[in-house]
Amino acid sequence: MYHFFSKRIVNIGLAYALVCLAMPVNAVTATVVPVEDLSAATPAVQAKTQKEIQQQNANAELFVMLESLQQELAQLRGQVEELSFKLRQMEQNQKDRYIDLDRRITNLNTQTAEAMAQTTAISANTQAVVVTNTAPVTPAVVEAAKPESDPAQQQADYKAAFNLIRTKDFEQAITALLKFVDDYPNGTLTGNAHYWLGEVYMVERDPEAAILQFSIVINQFPEHRKVPDALYKTGRAWINLGDNIKGQRMLEQVVNAYPESSAARLARELRQ
Repeated sequence: MYHFFSKRIVNIGLAYALVCLAMPVNAVTATVVPVEDLSAATPAVQAKTQKEIQQQNANAELFVMLESLQQELAQLRGQVEELSFKLRQMEQNQKDRYIDLDRRITNLNTQTAEAMAQTTAISANTQAVVVTNTAPVTPAVVEAAKPESDPAQQQADYKAAFNLIRTKDFEQAITALLKFVDDYPNGTLTGNAHYWLGEVYMVERDPEAAILQFSIVINQFPEHRKVPDALYKTGRAWINLGDNIKGQRMLEQVVNAYPESSAARLARELRQ
């Protein structure tokens, strides 16, 4: 659209220039020759006067055309300026999304370290139970439980997926995170993975998929630290979809349930 208007302005500018070249220097200020009685004039004078009248009429038509082109050119310039502003606004909004995502990635480092400590503790307890358990276990059961019982592999898989977010390879990040939540449905980092799936879907302008992932965090991991953020992001996603009623309902929920959270502060600002 922007290129269309730019090309249109160039075409009008060329037409404007051609009209200006076609007009004599005094065309704008020239006045139409008054009609006189030419019956007594010689044929040569009559022909010259008639030619002058025709030239003045042609100049008048060119002047009207010039005025029309000037008006259209001004309108197109205004539209181009408006489109340029909207384009800059869209670029800034996209930049803000990436900045917000980077900030959340940075904040997640501390949370990941705490989650890893929890994983280590669970692993120690699991190993103690395995040592004291002498009952035979079928290979199928062992194979099914292997991903959940290997915290080191779980951490490695999560970091690999998360690094894809860091490098903004969002398509591959979605694939890796979906595989992670499938491999570790009850893992200590599964709630985080669902939340970041929602964040990536928001960046990729897929609010429906984002709502699904945020809802999993809210409903399946109700004690997770990301629940307030998931509620807030769900509200934003609904608003992006044009459903302001559901969006405002989610924003109100995060304000009421987690009034001191940063998500509640953002929700209040969005509701204003």
